[in-house]
Amino acid sequence: MTRIRALIFFLTCSPVIATADLTGLIPEHTIGLIAEESSGVSAKRNLDTITLYHRTRASSQFRQAAEHILEKLREYGLEDAEILEFPADGETMFGTQKSRPAWDVEFAELWELDKDGERIKRHASWEALPLSVAQDSSTGSATAAFLVDIGAGDSDADYAGKDLTGRLVLTSSQPEVVAVRAVGELGAAGIISYAPNQKTAWWKEDDRLVRWGHLDTFAPVKTFAFMVSLRVARQFQARLAAGEEIRFDAEMIAGQSKGKYSFVTAVIPGVDERIGHQEIVYSCHLDHPRPGANDNASGCVSILEAARLLNTLVKNGALPPPRRSLRFTWPAEIEGTLIYLTSLQSSDHIRANIHLDMVGGGSETKSIFRISGGPMSLPTFIADVGHEIGHFVNDQTERLASGEDVPWPLVSKEGSKNPQLALMEGISMGSDHQVYNEGSWRIPGIYLHDWPDRYIHTNFDTAAMIDPTKLKRAAFIAALQGWYLANFDSDDIEPVLTLLRANALARMRDRMLGFAGLEPADQAVVSKVFFEVEQAKVASIENFGELNFAQKQQARDFLAALEKLEGTSVSTGSEGQEPVYQRNPEIRGTMSAFGYGYLQDHLPADEFEALELGGAMAYEALNLVDGKRSVSDIGDWLLAEFGSIDRVALGVYLAALEKIAVVQRMPD
Repeated sequence: MTRIRALIFFLTCSPVIATADLTGLIPEHTIGLIAEESSGVSAKRNLDTITLYHRTRASSQFRQAAEHILEKLREYGLEDAEILEFPADGETMFGTQKSRPAWDVEFAELWELDKDGERIKRHASWEALPLSVAQDSSTGSATAAFLVDIGAGDSDADYAGKDLTGRLVLTSSQPEVVAVRAVGELGAAGIISYAPNQKTAWWKEDDRLVRWGHLDTFAPVKTFAFMVSLRVARQFQARLAAGEEIRFDAEMIAGQSKGKYSFVTAVIPGVDERIGHQEIVYSCHLDHPRPGANDNASGCVSILEAARLLNTLVKNGALPPPRRSLRFTWPAEIEGTLIYLTSLQSSDHIRANIHLDMVGGGSETKSIFRISGGPMSLPTFIADVGHEIGHFVNDQTERLASGEDVPWPLVSKEGSKNPQLALMEGISMGSDHQVYNEGSWRIPGIYLHDWPDRYIHTNFDTAAMIDPTKLKRAAFIAALQGWYLANFDSDDIEPVLTLLRANALARMRDRMLGFAGLEPADQAVVSKVFFEVEQAKVASIENFGELNFAQKQQARDFLAALEKLEGTSVSTGSEGQEPVYQRNPEIRGTMSAFGYGYLQDHLPADEFEALELGGAMAYEALNLVDGKRSVSDIGDWLLAEFGSIDRVALGVYLAALEKIAVVQRMPD
């Protein structure tokens, strides 16, 4: 412990740990041009339009939003902008994503009745508030139907002694949780849900919020569901508890049909004969309910702004044409990206992904802006560069807010002057970037996003909650990162190596500070993985430019010196006692997609329910399958990334993937 304390002191005091000056990576002239051209006002105007549409996948209103994006791209001079189409038929498989049918609503209303059966109050309306209709609802109706409170509806006790036949059930769960039991088995006519917003520090505090509701796209029981606020639900519950009977007329004309996914894309072509075909791909997700301002109209308009500003600077000669191509995409969340990547004959030309999902939340949203560098399974220098840009924006905007004059204030004339205060992270789940990063494609990148946002997936995620200054900054970060990668060449290698050395020291210090809760054997495991990750970060540069012999040797010597300084060692390998898996190249994609789970669909229900490894850890476990790592090796990496690992649960999970042929056991 004394040695560790001494090392921490040394690393903390080391002058090398100071982060590199961004202008050492990117010329001041380029930074200034992109900062000046980026416009939060332009982005906000586009956001105002997109939030008018209820953008569910493959729907008519999604198409209208897509056509707005297409129109703007052409107006901005991206001549090859187009909308690609893919089947939304409920049958076609795109890797691990089953295509979901289109879903549209013609009419939906929920009316409360008085004791004489007269309509007295409308509680839900598709026309007035599309969020009041649960997605994937089907045509149905109920006349003078009594309301029955079933609570969460996920246990026998919730239904005990209650007659649901022909009635509407009130539940705190998402409609898909109770549909089979309440409607399919017990005969309820439909569902009224007050599922609360996603859990944050402000969870349930604002009882006005109507949350986005869902029914299972591929449900065995078709029904309809309306969404109401927690305030309204509590009023219903108080009246029911007092013995009052509450009746409703409900009518819905809605359903699924075969349609087409719309996928907007445009390119600023690269001009280098050798690498011009390589692409830096920008992504967001265009779908989400109306208004869906921060989630995710903000990300959509920020990459639209990045496309506008970069194309403008190239067209007017302020910047030269990029060496690599810059592609901009607007898919449906996760499923659209899975469909796109699996439709490509090869993704080898994609060098990086820059993903934006929720980047404009103003002070009312309580949002914290984050730049995620990706999972540990995909070490990349791109994350270090993205974080360096983030530190630069933090520095400029904090100094501005404190009263200093700064070269690049990054403020929109219609927005705030608040400091950015972005957090720099590693793995963060929940959007399209995880498809790019996934082991089938292993495309590195950065992910810009707000979390928390107290209005996410509710009727209060409105354009009024968006800060144009944050849109400008998101567009700036995305544009600068993409431009840097598109033009990366041999002259950029040495500054990146300098940055990686500084960051390796800082990461080593932070890792040792976290050693307190680990056993010595686990500390050694974490150290082993740490140095493998740092070596892989250096190697990742060669996807963009070849290191010369001296640069490779210097990087090896530096990490070897750090490893010697630390003085930890651990035995490697499992001595042939554990299986080694490789990924089945015929099955590409994440095990949990969007509205469909490949693992859940293919594994027996009891075996799926028994799996204990889930979430980000399960995602990473599959990513780490490479035909070389044993189950123990994968466990070591998960321990290093997450701080703990249930190795038995890991073995069971990988065996389940083997059973459904997602992974294959390597011969002994």
